[in-house]
Amino acid sequence: MMSQFAGRLGSCAVLMLVAGSAFAGQPLVSDQTDAVGLGTPHASLETTFGVDFFTPGGAAGDFDNDGDQDLFIIGGSASSDQLYINDGSGSFTDQAAAWGVARVHKGSGAAVGDFDNDGWLDLMVTSLGPASSYEYDYSVLYRNNGDGTFTDVTATAGVGAGNNSFLADAMSPAFGDYDLDGDLDLAVAGWYGGGSLYRNNGDGTFSDVTLTALDFNITGVSGLRGYAPRFVDMDGDRYPELLFVADFETSKYFRNDGDGTFTNLTPGNGTGLDSNGMGNTFGDYNNDGIFDWYVTSRIGVNGIPGPGASGNLLYMGTGTPHEFVEQSVSRGVNFGYWGWGALSIDIDHDGDQDIFATNGMSNAGLDMTPSRMYLNDGTGNFADIAAVCGMTDAGQGRGVIHADFDGDNDQDIVLLNSRQKHVYYRNDLSGNDINAITLRFNTSAVDGLAPNGFGTRVELSSDSGNQLRYMDAGSNYLSQSELSIHFGIGSDADADLTIKWANGDVTNLVGVKPGIYTIRALVCAADLSGDGNLNFFDVSAFLTMYQSQHPQADMNGDGLFNFFDVSAFLVAYQGGCP
Repeated sequence: MMSQFAGRLGSCAVLMLVAGSAFAGQPLVSDQTDAVGLGTPHASLETTFGVDFFTPGGAAGDFDNDGDQDLFIIGGSASSDQLYINDGSGSFTDQAAAWGVARVHKGSGAAVGDFDNDGWLDLMVTSLGPASSYEYDYSVLYRNNGDGTFTDVTATAGVGAGNNSFLADAMSPAFGDYDLDGDLDLAVAGWYGGGSLYRNNGDGTFSDVTLTALDFNITGVSGLRGYAPRFVDMDGDRYPELLFVADFETSKYFRNDGDGTFTNLTPGNGTGLDSNGMGNTFGDYNNDGIFDWYVTSRIGVNGIPGPGASGNLLYMGTGTPHEFVEQSVSRGVNFGYWGWGALSIDIDHDGDQDIFATNGMSNAGLDMTPSRMYLNDGTGNFADIAAVCGMTDAGQGRGVIHADFDGDNDQDIVLLNSRQKHVYYRNDLSGNDINAITLRFNTSAVDGLAPNGFGTRVELSSDSGNQLRYMDAGSNYLSQSELSIHFGIGSDADADLTIKWANGDVTNLVGVKPGIYTIRALVCAADLSGDGNLNFFDVSAFLTMYQSQHPQADMNGDGLFNFFDVSAFLVAYQGGCP
């Protein structure tokens, strides 16, 4: 695949992986932190090593439903949490106080999801206690009121004091619909507390099912030293597995058995080898149709993996369900210093997923080490091109977030630094052959589907090959990324998409051109407004989508927009909805 995209952008891929020469073109990204209004640093009251050294995190989400990505960032014990509302151009204003989320505490992580299915993104914020002390039961679940404010519903949702709470020392949270009942469940990792799994009851409350749903007790220090959970359907059966990344060789891979329970497969399936699992990401890195799993960890100051210092590990799927082979060294992604957050994105739109990984630990001789930007050569082998592509910040990186903040159909990166200023790397892709398709999802019309397309699997086919993605919200170390699926397709003019919804339904879209699309799960083909009824709103929606060549207006699935689509819409409309 590399040869097909060799002419791009003074390509970082070509320079670093093929020629090995110095970077001749413009950097791939630029630091726009101050320019867009994200200059407030993480701040701590701690003067010696403490819990703030492990944070902060944050999350991206369209909290005001205006079509652009906003940003929540943990402030630290000496600074309030920030809620940056996007003005539509990629510039931000901190409105945390007005929204009711400007809390000062030992904040750790954040996750975004519409847990009550009302169409507005809610916010889960984990914490290690108030600003001046370390205390249990300090995490908060905020419900989005839809009017520019949040309400703390921690106690009424069943996750506050007296309800087993969000662990003693909640680190990373993650939403996902593990039982496929159409609402978002919640997993939370803690270092002393272990981990917890909360089932959404569908009425705005949760039940702690940790001991009944999992065949391995993950609670407490004897369970796992948890940092980050993640819900991902690794085997394609629609039921997401639960992956817990944890310290001291306690990471766990739980297979979803489809009946509300999970089975621990670690370490017999080739995972759990990371010495100090911190963050994680996943992707189909060699485009073989099988998901792989990347886990960050620490490595010795000499850069050589060994006992207690495995470095970052890459578990490559073998093709046998739930079986993996660790290949981080041979594929070039092992040496990441003291790793924390990680994410998978196609940073250069060449049709494969790259890996960005943060690092830093000031008391271990591994400070002042820039994050890694591992560029994929198309076969699942990587080279770090961070320096030549403009990613030079050497702060104490912890969480990391990707989203298209400026609406130009590429993915930007926010690097969250501990006790320092954060960094906003704007993706500056330009020129020819940088096509991309971004998908967001509206599932409100179909009962049984989780909001925003959680659990949706998308297969892409284009002239250059096949790609695979899964909608899981991008939860990693303390952080969560944009609720979307993003494909780079290089010089290809269009692509075919197979969208596999979590309820088993399939939507096929042919000849989808580069762009940003919201795809609706439909009760019937003509219900394009997504309200479950056929009326004038569907006619209006069809006309709007037809004029913009939205892929769901291609009613006959031939990749063209013409009279035959109008005719097919009328036939579908007259046929009614079930």
